[in-house]
Amino acid sequence: MREANSHSGIVLYLTKDGVSPSCTAKMSGIRRYCLSRGWNAELVFREDFPAAELSGILNRPGLVGCVVDGVSNNVNLPPRRFQDIPVTYIGYMRGRTGNRPNFHFNTEAIVETAFRELAASMPPCYAVVGHNRPFRWSRQRVRAFRDIVRASGSKCFSFSSRGCSGDGAWDGFVARLAPWLAKLPEHCAVFAVSDQVAVQVARAARAAVRHIPRSLTLVSVDNFKELCESVEPPISSIQLDFERAGFLAARALGEFVAAKNAKTRKDFAGSASFTDKTTTSAPILIDPLLVVRRKSTSGHGRHEKFIAEAVEIIRREACAGLTVQQLLERFPHSRRNFERRFREARGHSVLDEILSVRLEAATSLLAQTDTAIGAIPDMCGFQSYRALDFHFRSRFKMGMGMWRKRNGR
Repeated sequence: MREANSHSGIVLYLTKDGVSPSCTAKMSGIRRYCLSRGWNAELVFREDFPAAELSGILNRPGLVGCVVDGVSNNVNLPPRRFQDIPVTYIGYMRGRTGNRPNFHFNTEAIVETAFRELAASMPPCYAVVGHNRPFRWSRQRVRAFRDIVRASGSKCFSFSSRGCSGDGAWDGFVARLAPWLAKLPEHCAVFAVSDQVAVQVARAARAAVRHIPRSLTLVSVDNFKELCESVEPPISSIQLDFERAGFLAARALGEFVAAKNAKTRKDFAGSASFTDKTTTSAPILIDPLLVVRRKSTSGHGRHEKFIAEAVEIIRREACAGLTVQQLLERFPHSRRNFERRFREARGHSVLDEILSVRLEAATSLLAQTDTAIGAIPDMCGFQSYRALDFHFRSRFKMGMGMWRKRNGR
C-alpha cells in the first residue's frame, strides 16, 4: 500500500458532471476536508475513463485516493480498476463497491419530506413525474413516493416517460406530459424528482392551461436556485446536502490514511489486492436538509399583501421567540380568519411556518458549527430543550446528537 505524505497529498474527484451546482458543491466539500489535512483536491472531468488514461491518473505522485461521483448511470469505475488506491463513492449504482464507502442521498427521507410539504395543503390527490431518462435514482424516487402516498390512503397518479426521447431532449417529454397534466384532478399535488424535471412540469402546465399553484402545487428536489427561479412561479425544492456528501467521501479517505494498524486497513480495503470480491456494504445515507419554499407550493387560495408581510416577519423573528399570538396582534384579522387565509395562501399553518424557520436554523447550527446542543433551543426560539427535541424528532425521526453525527462538520 502506497503511503501519502499527510501534508502534500492529492485527492482526485472523478466525475462526468463537472459543471452542475451539485458537482461544484461536492467539490467544495472535498476541498473543505482536504484543507484540514493540508492536502490538495483536484477535479478530473471526463466523458469516459479509458484504462490507459486512468492508469496514468492513478500514478500521480502523492495521490491519497479518489472520490468517484457515480450518480450518472454510465459511470463504471468499480474498485478493482483502482488496484491498491483507496476510493470512495458518491451515489454509485453500477455494481458492487465492496466495502468501500458509498454515500447516497436518502430516497425515503426525500420522498417523506416531499409528501409532508405537499400534504400540508390537504390536496385531494397526488402525482409524481420522473426523469425522461432511465436513471435508477429517478425510478427509486417515483416508486417510493407512490408507496408513501398509497400508504396514506390517497390516490397517486404516475407519469410514464416511456416513449419519450432518451437523448436528453425535453420537447417530446413536455408534449406528452401536457395532456397528462390536463387530466389530473383540480388541486392535485405534484412531486417532480428533480429541479430539471420540475421546470419541464411548469412548461407542460402552461401548455395544459393548469395554473401553478392554484390548480397544481409543485415541489422538486436539489434546490438549484437558477433552475428553480427560471420559471414563473418559482419552484419550491428540497435542499440536498451535496457539500456534505463531498466532505464525507473525502473524510472516509482520510480515515483510511490515518488508520494505524494493518487490520483496520485491511477491513477498509476489503482485501490486500483491492479485488471486487468483497461483501457489498450498505450505502451510507445522507438526509435532505430542508424545503426551500417558493410560490409553487403557496396553495390555491388568496394571495393578499398581509400574507407576504406575515411571512417576512416570521423569517425575521421566529428565532427570537415569535409566537402565533404575537404575530396575529400585528394584523387586523380574527385568529380564525387569519389562520384560514394563511393556510390557503401558503399551504400550511402559521405555526408550521414558524417551526420550519426554527428547525432550519437548528440544523444549520448542528451541521455548520460546534455550538453545544443544549444552547441551540434558546438560539432558535424554542422555550426549552424538550420542545426543540420533540419537534426535531417529529421532523427528522432522530435526535439532534445523532443528526449531528451524521451531518455535522
